[in-house]
Amino acid sequence: MKRIGIVACEIFEEELLKLLSEYDNIDRIILVSSDSSKEFQRMLETNYNYDKITIARELCSTKFLKRQAPLEVVVNILPFALHLYAEDIKREVVAASKEIEKHVDYILLLYGLCGNALGSIGELLFNNKIKVPFGILTNEKGQIMDDCICALIGSSENYLNELEQTTNIFFMTHGWAKHWPRLLEEKTRNVGPKKMAELSEMDVKEKFMLTFGSSDYKRVIGIELDFIDKSNFRAKCKEFASCFKSELVIREGTINTLRDSFGKALKELEK
Repeated sequence: MKRIGIVACEIFEEELLKLLSEYDNIDRIILVSSDSSKEFQRMLETNYNYDKITIARELCSTKFLKRQAPLEVVVNILPFALHLYAEDIKREVVAASKEIEKHVDYILLLYGLCGNALGSIGELLFNNKIKVPFGILTNEKGQIMDDCICALIGSSENYLNELEQTTNIFFMTHGWAKHWPRLLEEKTRNVGPKKMAELSEMDVKEKFMLTFGSSDYKRVIGIELDFIDKSNFRAKCKEFASCFKSELVIREGTINTLRDSFGKALKELEK
């Protein structure tokens, strides 16, 4: 009986669901229950038979989460926007990995450098004495992906090509289209009542300028996947672009990076 542990950002909900659905040999999916996993739990329960899903209220002793099938996947979803604060994302990714490692044979991190907030993520886990083998999202050269955008746009080269045309870009994946308003919520969570009152009177562009120091987005690039609701996704991208009077460009995306990483995890289990 083998287990893969997946520690994933909330931004990858749709992509992770699609990835898991492609493997008929996954016998059981164990989801760690948390505030950030509620939407993914709903998605799992909509797409899978209940007997294939286990909700773990907590990852305590292994005797309370016994292995039952040849291949099981333990999923721990972490909150979106942790990357806004480097210490938060490092602490949470390490804690989630340490919590899950006693239950699994391999850990797959669905993370990149996240604007370098995670820094050397491999070294981070090694220094925190993660004992099981682990994998991280990497590009075609074996380098850690810059971020979730880079992982879904096809290659690091595609990503850099877009940035070479103009740096004033806002990339929009399905997860970003769904969760981006929480960027502002997280960035302003500790402001005082006076500042909050000011923010409530501002439009989206003004809020971005105040909280991030920039809102001059010349182009919004929507990274469209073939298994999502394209009309809904494009509508959300268009709405966001209109806030900045930006050009909207749609690019074809792919989850091949996620597939490759999961494939490597399966091969590790065969050793």
